[in-house]
Amino acid sequence: MIDIHDFFDIDENGIPVKKPINRNAFTKEDVAYKIKVIKAMQDLGMEVTIDAIGNICGTFPGKLRTDKSNIAGSHTDSVDNGGQFDGPLGVYAALKATENLVKNGKNKTNLINHKVIVYACEESTRFQGKACLGSKFLRGDNLDFDNIKSREGLSLRECVAEFKAELFKQAKEAGLKPIKEVDKVIQPDEIVTAIEGHIEQADTLKDSGKSIGICTSITGPYRLKTTDVTTDIKTAAKFACSLNESARNPENFTNFRITVPKFSFESKTKEDDLKGKKVFTIRALGEQNHSGSTPMEKRKDPVYGAAKFIELVSNHPDIEVLETYTPKCGFNQINKYCDIKLAIDEKEFGQNISHFLLAQRTAGQIANITFEDRDDIIKEPFKDPENPTDDEKPGLYIDIRQQIGMEPELTGDMIFDCVKDIVHTTKSSVRMNVTSKGKAYRTNSDLVDSAVEICKENNIPYEVLASWAGHDSATLTHDELARIILIFCASSGGSHNSDETTTLDYIEKLVEVISSLSERELNRANKLYLEKTYASLTQDLKHVKKLSKELEISLENPNNFVERI
Repeated sequence: MIDIHDFFDIDENGIPVKKPINRNAFTKEDVAYKIKVIKAMQDLGMEVTIDAIGNICGTFPGKLRTDKSNIAGSHTDSVDNGGQFDGPLGVYAALKATENLVKNGKNKTNLINHKVIVYACEESTRFQGKACLGSKFLRGDNLDFDNIKSREGLSLRECVAEFKAELFKQAKEAGLKPIKEVDKVIQPDEIVTAIEGHIEQADTLKDSGKSIGICTSITGPYRLKTTDVTTDIKTAAKFACSLNESARNPENFTNFRITVPKFSFESKTKEDDLKGKKVFTIRALGEQNHSGSTPMEKRKDPVYGAAKFIELVSNHPDIEVLETYTPKCGFNQINKYCDIKLAIDEKEFGQNISHFLLAQRTAGQIANITFEDRDDIIKEPFKDPENPTDDEKPGLYIDIRQQIGMEPELTGDMIFDCVKDIVHTTKSSVRMNVTSKGKAYRTNSDLVDSAVEICKENNIPYEVLASWAGHDSATLTHDELARIILIFCASSGGSHNSDETTTLDYIEKLVEVISSLSERELNRANKLYLEKTYASLTQDLKHVKKLSKELEISLENPNNFVERI
């Protein structure tokens, strides 16, 4: 029996525990969790395979077509200090849905494959902005295994090799059956239906009293970062503020969301120039959260607050911003804090402090954050001080989440217009490199209707909505005939932080919807491929009859030929 306590920490009162999870892709922690999943797959009687990038798949082979599959699943890797349900909940729901198919005997009547997938490396944390690597590999993207580097400096190839060696070692120690290695666990044109369950990454469902979210579209991230630190602190602040304020305009709420995960710069002011000045650090303190799923109006964004503060004091002659720093946080997260080092002329300090405090108060109100005094900026040490990684270098990172109707080209034009205006007014320069041009993905409308029908039949409160976070289901295949859907489970505490949580009732509702949808889609596929096979055999029979007539060979019971085959 698939037991939720094997996968999640639930207290004695049946309440999920809020806890920080650090299970980056391909690490030993990731291996240990996947061993639990593999054991569950094998206990259900599934054949388990692993492919060249580390995707893991449990299969009930089809009785008629082993080249076509209905699949369900999600990922198990996490961001730094993430929550325990982001990803694994979709894997658990797929396993429970499979268990229900077994109980109903459907695994013995599936004419196409039924597969449970654990996608490798969905989160972008370890590979500096590169997300959904496992599903993109399945889609056929040409991933450069040698030049995609982890933040530790290892290549993707090295990370996968270490992961597999550890996985096979732990599997043997756990007494599991051998895991077969294949090139790909799914082929791009193999998918008939793909269902992904996931915790919702905002509080939208909980706030509206709904248990289930049925997604009509999945966002496409558009990401940029500075390639050369020619942007000064003031210009960077103006850029960050301009983008944030554009996204916070109510007219744009349904089009895009913008986050600046990294805002780290150093001024060229020399120590001698600081004589007679009071130097100190303040910290803009907000709340770490998911950059896509957190609505602009609900954010506590310290980087935006810091940028707004800098913008408010930037023209004051006696206040100089020396340095800004944000910690490593991942390419797709609202950061938890941003430090600002300043210098104020000591002779004019008393006259300037009121302006300084007013800027703090105004910026804090606008960005919904607080400021606190610090002794100094505390930086994380570089892994190799002589050769810092791109993630460690100073600069500005930007994450833009587009929805249907906001194409990458339009986003690029918007960024260009913003940069052009700022460069013109500041007489500075901004050099940015686009690292991702994702496009929003529309899910299958028939599956959306079917999921709505299931919720209505079972009195499950639901909402039809868009996903503002990226997911494997959006990058799984280019096949337009594949039926793909994303189902959310209500949550609280947002996502990509340790406060993320849900309830057992919400989880049960998610399992119920995915189980019913999986069974419906299996029945649909059985009928579809029986009819296709029958039509093909009938055509073959006509050809055989024609040949028998030409060759003057008599066939025994030719009219029963199709039925006998």
